[in-house]
Amino acid sequence: MPFASNPFTGESIYNKEFDSHTTIHTCLQTAESGFKVWSNYSVESRKHHFNKLVVLMQEQKHTLASQITIEMGKPITESISEIEKCIATTQWYIEHIDNLIQTHRTEFQDTGINSFVAFEPIGTILGIMPWNFPFWQVFRYTVPTLFMGNTTLLKHAPNVQICAASIEKLFQDADFPAGVFQNIFASTEDIEFIIASNTIKAVTLTGSERAGQAVAAIAGKHIKKCVLELGGSDPFIALADAPITQTVKEAIKGRLQNNGQSCIAAKRFIIHEQSYDAFLRELSAAVAALSVGDPMLPGTQLGPIAREDLKENVSQQVSQLLASGASVYYTHPFDDANSNFFAPRILENIPVSSPIRFQELFGPVFCCYKFSSEDEAIAIANETSFGLGASIWTSNIEQGLSLAKRIESGAVFINDITRSDARVPFGGIKKSGYGRELSSLGLLEFVNIKTYWVNETRFK
Repeated sequence: MPFASNPFTGESIYNKEFDSHTTIHTCLQTAESGFKVWSNYSVESRKHHFNKLVVLMQEQKHTLASQITIEMGKPITESISEIEKCIATTQWYIEHIDNLIQTHRTEFQDTGINSFVAFEPIGTILGIMPWNFPFWQVFRYTVPTLFMGNTTLLKHAPNVQICAASIEKLFQDADFPAGVFQNIFASTEDIEFIIASNTIKAVTLTGSERAGQAVAAIAGKHIKKCVLELGGSDPFIALADAPITQTVKEAIKGRLQNNGQSCIAAKRFIIHEQSYDAFLRELSAAVAALSVGDPMLPGTQLGPIAREDLKENVSQQVSQLLASGASVYYTHPFDDANSNFFAPRILENIPVSSPIRFQELFGPVFCCYKFSSEDEAIAIANETSFGLGASIWTSNIEQGLSLAKRIESGAVFINDITRSDARVPFGGIKKSGYGRELSSLGLLEFVNIKTYWVNETRFK
């Protein structure tokens, strides 16, 4: 029986059985019925429900944030920010949806042909979501997907089922029609059973590379579209002219958001040799000053890793790096033994021969590299199989833009940490996945881009 526990206290949160095939089948039928209703709603009618959803989230913000922290351990201030981001994104789509989905019309001169393209819903979308941003990951795909008239089934991570149930209740209390949003507690083994259903028209997954491979294979077998976001090993490139103190402050923020468990966190710090020693001295001082402890306390900056097995995984990766020749520059003095905490570490001298150098480290670990030329910095930045995001830090914007063109990633941020934002598309290349979420492009991933061709003169 799957179970979950509070990563800080170790206290059991719940034990529950996975949904049966009968329960899942009922949810699929309800989703199909819901689609027939919801797809016929006008955009204005959909806005009404999303406005109610915003009000509910605003009223329950602190309760919902506490659920996030209890289930996966991020500091409560970050959990509150996560709920606020869901609210802001929903409001942005409410405000801009009309302009984003305008019908595209083309008139052919002197032919009597009128053509236009409409964006029409396709049905029920399966969302397979991870635990690290239990509300944001869901809202990031759900709001644009539902706004276009689709319905969704959410298969959330087993250790954040309180959050999953709360999200479902929010949609119910906002009076969305039955079947528009449903949470199913499905096992990994049931994924093919669900994707194979005629009700499911496409799949969106945020998760590991291995999960992406499995889901893409199943979806391909059944000829169903996927959007995959499979993590990253984002480079953080600090050029010689980047102000060290300010850049270190952003490095801390960029690496340790969500306790270092973010796909778009800066993970590889590529520092110019002129700044390298000073940068690491300031970085270690900043890490030493971090408040590590109870994530429910407002002053806590770093909480525990979300699960025991996840801590063990990052511990093994660091051990393998050290065994291969890497060295520890600094370790935070927090005693992380017999807990889910992982004391932040700064590593350097990581050899190219170490396979772990090319993996994603999901935890508070800074991997630092020294470079002497732009070509060397770009080579290090592009050496992994991931390509989600990157950041470049420099006082010379033109130089930053020139380097950005050479980086293999879905986004490059200059003088800012990598982030997702409703106003711009989010997604990666290479083994970070494919497809885009958010912005107008996220709206178009799960629609029928339908061409209408009207000959107005044929029977005149």
